[in-house]
Amino acid sequence: MEISEEKKLEILLAQLQERYEALHKMRDRSMQFALWILGLGLGMAWLLINEAELSSTQRLFLTIFLIVVGLTVWFFIHAIACGFKANREIIIRIEKALKLYEGDCYGISEPILPSKFSNQRCGKTGHFSTLYILIIVVFITLIVLTWTNPCKVNSTKTCISEPNQMQIKAVNK
Repeated sequence: MEISEEKKLEILLAQLQERYEALHKMRDRSMQFALWILGLGLGMAWLLINEAELSSTQRLFLTIFLIVVGLTVWFFIHAIACGFKANREIIIRIEKALKLYEGDCYGISEPILPSKFSNQRCGKTGHFSTLYILIIVVFITLIVLTWTNPCKVNSTKTCISEPNQMQIKAVNK
């Protein structure tokens, strides 16, 4: 089967458009998921700080739960990051095939895209690196709050637990 040069160009442009859209969706999906996890983490931190006094057994099970959920979140974000990287590699190959990194190709002396755009490494400040750091901070903070139990230390507030006799008398008055 013979494909004309015009048809090849059309296929490349369609693929490039499809890949760009997929890249944006992957980045958006990972960010929305991380924000959702951050919101749940903040809610749980609030409960641990203000409302819940946990027994040792509850702390242990909550820690195990947090580790399992944290690893699940990590693997979910990692799966999106792997797809993102693979998609980015395809985009770079298409851009190179279209000679977007070469000068004097589209009637201008400079390349359409700077050569640094063909770099496949995201580095420490990349989108997914930042999400990994956020996830680690959220789950480590929750585990620390689980074991330090600030509710017990906070003497000005009453934690939700079994009421003592002074609390019952104060309510009955």
